[in-house]
Amino acid sequence: MFLGFIGHYWCMPRETFSGGDGDGTDSAKKRPALGRFGLAPDVNIRDVFWRIMASYMAAKKPGTDLQALGNDRIALVRVALSVLNSPNPSHSGMSPRFVTLFTMTMLLDAGWDDAFAEFLSGGFQGKAKARKDIAHVIGKLQENGGHAKTLAEWFTAMLRNRETNAMALGYVADVGSEALALAIKKELIIFARGDIGENQRNAIKAATLIKDDTDVRKSLIVILSHWDAEARLAAANALAGAKDEGGELAKAVEKRMAEETDERVKQALKRILL
Repeated sequence: MFLGFIGHYWCMPRETFSGGDGDGTDSAKKRPALGRFGLAPDVNIRDVFWRIMASYMAAKKPGTDLQALGNDRIALVRVALSVLNSPNPSHSGMSPRFVTLFTMTMLLDAGWDDAFAEFLSGGFQGKAKARKDIAHVIGKLQENGGHAKTLAEWFTAMLRNRETNAMALGYVADVGSEALALAIKKELIIFARGDIGENQRNAIKAATLIKDDTDVRKSLIVILSHWDAEARLAAANALAGAKDEGGELAKAVEKRMAEETDERVKQALKRILL
């Protein structure tokens, strides 16, 4: 049901949501200044959140001026995370995956990149189901929505930030989106060749989706000579079935096999030559 709905949802015409006065400026895209806006003390942020969710479900619109809620964006994210980590159908009858979809759409529509990172981080550290739902929705938004460019830009920024790069790489590896991997190719290559451990393996996993890209294939070939056997194994597995223009890959694999000491890597290298 979700896949059918999301296909219908994103194929319908999109509208531009702006907190401006309609004068054509892009001021609504700028991050709201803290302290400028804020809900009245007697307003329940959960009620506001559910009204926005219901509006997206019914009309693909937030149903409110998101820019006026800029000062409450992190509070809205925390409500969403509490719902995803402790789902209760009696709250709204809305499934966690729809909550994920509409929350991320809200953040993208409003241009709240910091709140987006907060949402992804909370899901990454929370229940496995929440992380899985977020990864699934990211893939759908990247492939079917009108936010692909923004998603690529925000992921690039997170990958360049020490505090968020591990989380971002984890999601990119989970998402399995060729379009997203291609959009952040340069960053994936940097982590695949220059990092170690889980970050490197996640970067290689994501790069596998675009292994026939010339730059990516050359980088994976270089990693075949990495000092870490796990990295060599990941690169060898990634290169299985890759195109071999000019026989460059076969030559590199044959050379590596003569020097390889790890039996797992040897077997993976042999599969490349099949």
